[in-house]
Amino acid sequence: MRTFGLVILSLFAGVGLIVVALFVGGAYLAVNFADGKKSNADVSAPSKIVLEVDLDKGLVEGKGGPRLEGFNIHSATTLQDAVLAIRKAKDDRRVVALKANLSNPSLGLAQSQELRGAVAEFKAAGKPAFIFSETIGEGEGALPTYYLAAGFGDIWVQPSATVGIAGIGTEAFFLKDFLAKLGVKANFVARGEYKSAPEMLTNTQMSPANREETQALLGGWFGQMVDGIAADRKITTDQVKAIIDQGPQMAKEAQEKGLIDHLGYRDQFEAAMKKQFTDAKNVTLARYAHMPVPGVGTASKRIAVIHAIGEIDRGGGDDSPFSSADGIHADRMVKAIRKAADDKKIDAILLRVDSPGGSYVASDTIWREVVRAKELGKPVIVSMGNTAASGGYFIAMPADRIFASPATVTGSIGVFTGKMVVADTLAKLNINKERITFGESTGMFSATSEFSPKDLERINHMLDVTYADFTGKAAQGRGKSVEEIQKVARGRVWTGADAIGAGLVDELGGFLQALDYTKTKIGLKATDRVSLVEFSDSKEGWWDFFKYFDDSDVPNDVEGFFRAMVWFGNVIKPVMAEMNAANDNAPQLYWEPVKAK
Repeated sequence: MRTFGLVILSLFAGVGLIVVALFVGGAYLAVNFADGKKSNADVSAPSKIVLEVDLDKGLVEGKGGPRLEGFNIHSATTLQDAVLAIRKAKDDRRVVALKANLSNPSLGLAQSQELRGAVAEFKAAGKPAFIFSETIGEGEGALPTYYLAAGFGDIWVQPSATVGIAGIGTEAFFLKDFLAKLGVKANFVARGEYKSAPEMLTNTQMSPANREETQALLGGWFGQMVDGIAADRKITTDQVKAIIDQGPQMAKEAQEKGLIDHLGYRDQFEAAMKKQFTDAKNVTLARYAHMPVPGVGTASKRIAVIHAIGEIDRGGGDDSPFSSADGIHADRMVKAIRKAADDKKIDAILLRVDSPGGSYVASDTIWREVVRAKELGKPVIVSMGNTAASGGYFIAMPADRIFASPATVTGSIGVFTGKMVVADTLAKLNINKERITFGESTGMFSATSEFSPKDLERINHMLDVTYADFTGKAAQGRGKSVEEIQKVARGRVWTGADAIGAGLVDELGGFLQALDYTKTKIGLKATDRVSLVEFSDSKEGWWDFFKYFDDSDVPNDVEGFFRAMVWFGNVIKPVMAEMNAANDNAPQLYWEPVKAK
């Protein structure tokens, strides 16, 4: 009886939620479509706009739909939405300026380069860009943050601020001796002397190969930032390096050295903007990204956009709204790629990769689906974010063309495996262990014993086969011989800029440049309008609304209600976007969400 009552309660809750959602949706439609004489652009946008970007709130990779963390529902703006909106704004006569806030940055260096590129396009169109910062690193080095700020033409900082233009570096800790004191030993085997991930556990100091690649990586990043700052501030690279060697600058010092333009507080910055752009209204990037542009024609082609973000694992992951959205789950990724490849209305696939790797088997599963898409005649273009290493590079390498930002961590074609052995720890603690096994290899990966010679023989064979598979497929994807790939593989990571010379990527550029190329690949000009169709990896259909309610107890039904609420928001959002876009002129570049079935 109690179960029946809870089911009825769940049904009423679900029906009630649908009624509320339909009511809200009806109100939304009434507000947006009541006045048939006005275009959607006239209703939703001021005649003069200052586009406002809050970089402190962060821009995320991948889909920025609502998520439930505790009970706080939020929606994040994606980096791709941001650069598309800024590009749209450069050609929008209503947008007169761009202003940003940057005090607590969250972007990686490659992401910053993409944003800088979009801002550069905006400024090249003759429109000014401004940025305000309370401080660019408070009494500390913050060179990447200043590098991002320098991409804007006019920099304001608070008078008490620090401008943290200082050097960059890294520190590596090696735990071998410390672990030995605890009785723990690391047993790892790698293919490629540059595959240095296990070194902190197996070594007492940095290996020559690790030092070489780390110096090259940091040196490349440092040079890119110095060159960018010098060009932005119209000073020499030697001057930039000299300032960096002096360390963080106080605001007044930074102004005297030409690093910033104005000292002022936020209210003074806002007052100056208001005075310069008297009739303009501030419009946030999140709002502007979905505003139509008057007078834009219909798109003739559709490009699927698929995000591969995070570590790679097998299976489908947890589809609960309460779970993290992070990670590349092979089953779901395959499903999204396959649906895009099989969809006759999709002309090409643009795969955005930001991943340090993960499961080799899962990476290979996704690799096969990318190859299959190409075999079906569907062009596949890859845009790399901050990182496309190991498995992240594996799923990218069969693409028709690969784009990387100069700072993108790229490559790491190599493999390793191993375990932590705690036999001595058990002995120190007087803990006895006994083992009953069938089969000589049963305890191979047990933490209570080291690899035997026979174990190592088998493991080395497995690594040889896996490494040969990796390098062979890399050679196939890049159109090179295995010998050529071997020279740039061996587990080494490269900056995107160096990866060009290594033959691992084709062009330097971010999402926008990859998009422009994809257009030309399907017979359009880079300036032509196109529909970007985001293929979701969600498994759910309408009937799955009810799966969030169970018959276990009341607290779970309450939790189920909130789960269903988030699910419904994800379902209704693209529907509303479609209706909004269909009402009048669609934006020049827009997302048309599609749920994978």
